[in-house]
Amino acid sequence: MFDQPISRQDWIIIISVATAVYILLHILITFACVFCCRRMSTKKALNTKKPTPEKEISPNQIFYETLPFKGFKRPPSQVINRDSCVYADCDYADYADGPLSYNATSKLQAIHKKTEKEEK
Repeated sequence: MFDQPISRQDWIIIISVATAVYILLHILITFACVFCCRRMSTKKALNTKKPTPEKEISPNQIFYETLPFKGFKRPPSQVINRDSCVYADCDYADYADGPLSYNATSKLQAIHKKTEKEEK
């Protein structure tokens, strides 16, 4: 039985069976690793969660923990007034209430329209 050389067909069968077994082993090992990793991560998640009594957590703490800007710096507490601001132009007093005094301009335009209507 062992005296005969292995034929070409026998080699093809041996190599194809070995390849199939190799592929099946890789698939089984991959599934086992994925299953074990997920199982370990769920165990860690369950172990790390510590039940806290509801008396310790106030509604304000829960509200502030879910805000998206947690960890930002507090705004400055300085009060900014017109005297402390430096304007780009030197006529900043003209801009104290805006670039134009809108109230006076609108009154002038209303008077101008009234006089135009009276003239017609």
